[in-house]
Amino acid sequence: MPLEALTSAEISLPPRPDALRVRERIAALADSVDLVALTDNHAGEARMSPLAAVALAREQGVRTVVHISCRDRNRLALQSQVVGAAALGAEGVLCVQGDPVDDVPRVGDLTATRLIRRVKEWAAPQPIAVGAVVNPFADDVDREIALLERKLAAGAEFVQSQMTFDVTALTAFLDRADGLLDDVRFYAGLGLLRNERMADRARELPGCVLPDAAHRRIVLGDGLRLAEELARELAGIAAVDALHIYPLGAESATRDIAAAFRTARGAPAYRH
Repeated sequence: MPLEALTSAEISLPPRPDALRVRERIAALADSVDLVALTDNHAGEARMSPLAAVALAREQGVRTVVHISCRDRNRLALQSQVVGAAALGAEGVLCVQGDPVDDVPRVGDLTATRLIRRVKEWAAPQPIAVGAVVNPFADDVDREIALLERKLAAGAEFVQSQMTFDVTALTAFLDRADGLLDDVRFYAGLGLLRNERMADRARELPGCVLPDAAHRRIVLGDGLRLAEELARELAGIAAVDALHIYPLGAESATRDIAAAFRTARGAPAYRH
């Protein structure tokens, strides 16, 4: 049975009500990936609501996944987000805790795991896929796998990883999680880092491991070529069902990265 060649990519929404910019970013991804993910106050900065972006994506017939962060909302607001995403026709929601932000109180009414458990109920009767995040590169892998087990037991149907720059470490994690992911779709994350500033910033992100060799290549301007190589490597891992791309502003380059994954899986390079 051939492996899937499914791809997705996310948009970091702007801090201003710039609908044209969001439309352009969605359009740049529409022919490149199967799903467009819409982030929720990415990097701890107040940004356009992902529900507004779903409406803009629907104008272009683009399938979407809405990120919902527990950091910023109590359960009433979380339920409102789920209902809104379902009403607008989003294909899925990704339940995240949200990284802590200096000088901004964390709400903490629900954990991401408890949110996962409630999504289907809140979205009914509209169908919606429920997703969770996992960090294959955590210092305490046993703890991460235990958390993954709880999220899957709560009802997660797809799982998305942190940015992958160490394929060996990812493979080791997938081996440790053998059997857990059999009935869910696993998205391996891949970031398009293009300069020293982005590489250094990635190393500060919780859960992101950037080896020295990869860091050097990015600093030398070889980050997009590295991403293509990693996409092909990830395509060779049977436990990886799909590729999730973090464009980080490089929506135009996403097309080639997604194509590298597709062709390595024996699928047409481009969707259209």
